Amino acid sequence: MMVDDLALRAAFRDFTQAVLGPYDVDRMLHLLTDQVVAVLGVDGAGVSLATGDGTHLKFVTATSDDIAAVEDVQVSLGEGPCHEAYRTGQQVTVPYLELEDRWLNYRKVGLERGMRAVAGIPMPVTDRRIGALNLYRLRPHSWGREELETAQLLADMASGYILNANQLDDAQTRSEENLKRALESRDVIGQAKGILMAQHQLTAEAAFELLRRTSQDQNVKLRELAAQVVEAEARRTKPTDGAD
Repeated sequence: MMVDDLALRAAFRDFTQAVLGPYDVDRMLHLLTDQVVAVLGVDGAGVSLATGDGTHLKFVTATSDDIAAVEDVQVSLGEGPCHEAYRTGQQVTVPYLELEDRWLNYRKVGLERGMRAVAGIPMPVTDRRIGALNLYRLRPHSWGREELETAQLLADMASGYILNANQLDDAQTRSEENLKRALESRDVIGQAKGILMAQHQLTAEAAFELLRRTSQDQNVKLRELAAQVVEAEARRTKPTDGAD
């Protein structure tokens, strides 16, 4: 496995530019998953963040619906490499998911969704951890040191970004607000995806990709674009006054 140096330099540039502007944590987390895929060539990635009291993880973003479903299972069951990486602060690698016996329920859903290898990367901020980044492959894979070090570097950069955002105000309050905003973003994106599926006869995956591509082409935040789709549909379906 070779790290894509051009994609890695682009990730550094994006993080640097983001730090110099207004903070948008949910956008940064969406960007992180995209960058990990581009830099490492993995088949997908997901991020979960800790709640304010640090006792639970909440799924925030993923690069596909299949990975979102697997991430949701980790959150609902409280098991899996993401939870393990968050709890221990150590990287957790699973080269052969079919042979993994630590998280049987998680394994079952992961295999059903086509995942065959997983790695959990902790997202640390000084002496505390704020969440975890998960890497996914559709074939068994022996995770190499270079790709794990690079994944950790990207996770650390994103963690530092979130820390800086939190330090602009009370850290605990801002962390809760950022998580709430990220989760709200996920909800409205899900609504917009459903609308596009119905309007254009798309699969869930195709609708999600259409949103992401349009967001990039128009330089509009994914959350804002999704809200526009939902608002437009609400106006279109609103009954007119005096209608029978």
